[in-house]
Amino acid sequence: MEAVSLRDVIGKARRVVLWGIGNEKKGDYGFGAYLAEALMIAVRNPNFLPLNCREVPESQAGVTVRFAPELLIVAVPLEIGAEPGKLVVAEPQEALKDVPEEFRPQLEVTLRHVSELLPRTRIVVLGCQPGNEKEVTEAVKRCVRTLSIAFHDIFD
Repeated sequence: MEAVSLRDVIGKARRVVLWGIGNEKKGDYGFGAYLAEALMIAVRNPNFLPLNCREVPESQAGVTVRFAPELLIVAVPLEIGAEPGKLVVAEPQEALKDVPEEFRPQLEVTLRHVSELLPRTRIVVLGCQPGNEKEVTEAVKRCVRTLSIAFHDIFD
């Protein structure tokens, strides 16, 4: 996994979906859900679709397939052994082992299914290291704010 800029991640993709995966009742482990909710407010672009999947990515598979994105970004907490709030971008095959167990099985199956239905769609994982299950740490809040601003700057 390597750190890259959001602009590099998006590249020339014009239609982008972001799946926010996380459990909002578990502090930092709600990262993806928090990000999706923030982006629904921060970005108003018909070619960018943030979806709050919570713990069930399969709930948004149909919407994603109909939208037919060039890029699917999966925002999820990743347990990479780093400082809370550390952000990484990775290929799904590389990152899935670090996805918390409560999200991993559904995410693997759903990504495989969506990949078959959208063979031209590039998929990347945008992961944030969680730190606390009881509350949202300042580091993760800062990460969500920073990403919200970056997505806004790119898509608005």
